[in-house]
Amino acid sequence: MTASQSGERSAGDNRIQASVEDREPAARLLLMLSRVEFPDEEKEQIREACESFTGWKLFTDLAIRHGVAALVWQNFCDQSLEGYMPDPERAILEGLRFKAIARVTYITGVAAAAVAVIEKEGIRVLLLKGLALEHTVYGSRGLRQMSDADLLVNQKDALRARELLIGAGFTSMPLKSRLYRHIILDLGNHLPELHRGGMSVDLHYRLFGPEGSEMVSRAIDQADEIIAGGNTFHVLPPQTAFLALVSHIYKHRIKGEFQLRLYTDIFLLLAKHGESIINETLPAAAEQAGIPGEVRVVLAVMDEAWGLTVPRGLMALPGEEQVRAASFMHDLMHPHQVKPESQYEMFRRNLDSLKGFRKKLVFITGDIFPSVEFMRQRYGCRTRLSAMLFYPHRLGKLFWILGLSKGKKQEK
Repeated sequence: MTASQSGERSAGDNRIQASVEDREPAARLLLMLSRVEFPDEEKEQIREACESFTGWKLFTDLAIRHGVAALVWQNFCDQSLEGYMPDPERAILEGLRFKAIARVTYITGVAAAAVAVIEKEGIRVLLLKGLALEHTVYGSRGLRQMSDADLLVNQKDALRARELLIGAGFTSMPLKSRLYRHIILDLGNHLPELHRGGMSVDLHYRLFGPEGSEMVSRAIDQADEIIAGGNTFHVLPPQTAFLALVSHIYKHRIKGEFQLRLYTDIFLLLAKHGESIINETLPAAAEQAGIPGEVRVVLAVMDEAWGLTVPRGLMALPGEEQVRAASFMHDLMHPHQVKPESQYEMFRRNLDSLKGFRKKLVFITGDIFPSVEFMRQRYGCRTRLSAMLFYPHRLGKLFWILGLSKGKKQEK
């Protein structure tokens, strides 16, 4: 998250406290405006909602918090609804719209430079997430707010691609521990952030767990070609793109992050490529990606919140899945109340994802004894010596490890 985004979010959190009665109309109006095409009937519904609506400060706060301020303001302008909104809120949303245009233009340029460097050496690169969606389903209008460029390469090409970008002037964030260089392709889905000119690039080599590697390799080989900003790029085929977005929502949920923007991405993708995504191949593909339950939950949200028709066999199952789907409107109104997993749970998740005792040992050791540079950042130390004084504190994580072992024995 950029500093400007952090400031925007803080403003959204602190400007106004509102009751559920105030939040529901604001959330529903925001939901109605989170799309790019509007039948005449929906336009009339939005206009009628605006005529009686009064909670514009809360509406603006939610638009900022959910990352859809640029999209919402553009739709207000396209439908000549600006007159309903007070001047202070109009100024805020209009400013964010211009900022989004500039940011998308710059990020697209940085991505084009990075792609050119890598593909010159015969490595195929795909645009991912916000950048890919901006130039496919959002219409290349600067409507999809984003803060960085996400790229995808085959896992076997990831380290070489990183070297090429570093050679072209990108700087890489350091690994948490030098030991992690031995398991770098087993941790997470992308390499440490790369930076150039104030912009970050995330170089992904996985979209799902290891079980989805074959699907990702096949998607890279079968990538679609698009033109954006005068450049030729590649993007994921629709069904794989959909599964990747569902997985991305799940990862944000683990961190306690909820944004309407991520669900809008999926709605727009389904609105454009629904038949290529929701078909007889989807259940097996979701299983291969390891996210069948997450897919059912998201499709249930699409059915309930956006009115997309979803086959009955792909709806959320009774129990936890239906509860999660039903929580969408509450989370839309109260995004700050979504709780993250504990550090213990995240640590265990990362540890369990590593196969083999050696890799687990490397992960644990690197986590307990990270690099001094990491320690300086983590504890806000000015000198290397003061950072090293915190190493004894890190030994407390051994209790976590003992807890992990005990928990696994109890599960058996």
